[in-house]
Amino acid sequence: MNNQAIVEKQIGPVVDFKIVADWGNANFHAIAGWLAAHLRWQSAPGSQFWIKTGTGYGDNIQALVTGEVDLSITTPYDVTPEWARAGTHFFADQAPAPFIRSLGWLPQNDRLVFAIREDTGITSFKDLRDRKFPLKLASGFRTKDNLMMWVIDRVLEEHGVEVEAWGGEWLEHDFPRICVPFVTNGQANAIINEAIVVPQWRELVEKVPMRFLPFESKALDALATKYGLRPGVLSKGYLRASEDVPCLDWSNWGILVREDMGEDLAYRLTSIMVEQRAELEARYRHQPSEIAAMTYPIDPHAMWKGTGAPLHPGAERYYREHGYMK
Repeated sequence: MNNQAIVEKQIGPVVDFKIVADWGNANFHAIAGWLAAHLRWQSAPGSQFWIKTGTGYGDNIQALVTGEVDLSITTPYDVTPEWARAGTHFFADQAPAPFIRSLGWLPQNDRLVFAIREDTGITSFKDLRDRKFPLKLASGFRTKDNLMMWVIDRVLEEHGVEVEAWGGEWLEHDFPRICVPFVTNGQANAIINEAIVVPQWRELVEKVPMRFLPFESKALDALATKYGLRPGVLSKGYLRASEDVPCLDWSNWGILVREDMGEDLAYRLTSIMVEQRAELEARYRHQPSEIAAMTYPIDPHAMWKGTGAPLHPGAERYYREHGYMK
């Protein structure tokens, strides 16, 4: 077979492919561009590719459910699709979407943590309750699409912490690179957020003495039992934490599609995620893996496991044929 025949054999049909990613300037858009570029090179002339901005949460799922897009990226990789498929918790006001399927996940070692300035004298959630401390709390936008804020409300609820009722206020921005500096520059006295790998978190703890409050075991048990939220640990020394700090796991990015996607297309997309992974990893290798915005390396033997939605048959066929599901 000559080289031209090999090329032609690799070219798929014309596709009209749409992806919903993030705000437009972060990791989900990098992933969307990476997938779209390689799918474009494997598709017939006349194919079209579109990337839509989103929050990564409710609107990303809704765009997939309605068929507005063919592929959605979200986080965390497990509870978000689990809740959407069942129509529960954050998605309780929406119809169940059991047709959501996964192509796998990409790694990010992340945590949802609560940090407060040391000069407040607060050392625990009990202190917050006892003092009814007025928090100026930096976090994300409190919009209907923001799943993280829904979870944060549950975290505060299980710890018996109130913000407005105790004379506090929220300082809001979705982008952690903008939100975290609210504490650094003194506008806020505490923060509850994720994206612990962004450099603004490291700048914060270098400039301002901070204390990470351990989530209480009773609250973590309730969050797991009621909602399936996974406990996590901010390891001692990470962001200058003085000890291991119990918190919530917020890891990994789920790549989601619908069950009605053609099996061959799902297979091709999965092959890109695996076979072109070095290209995506290269965007992050200028930093050590533990602080890189994406944790590397991507492991095809693991990336199909633990997803909050069943694998699409095309994705499963790819992983099995290539020996990753042994």
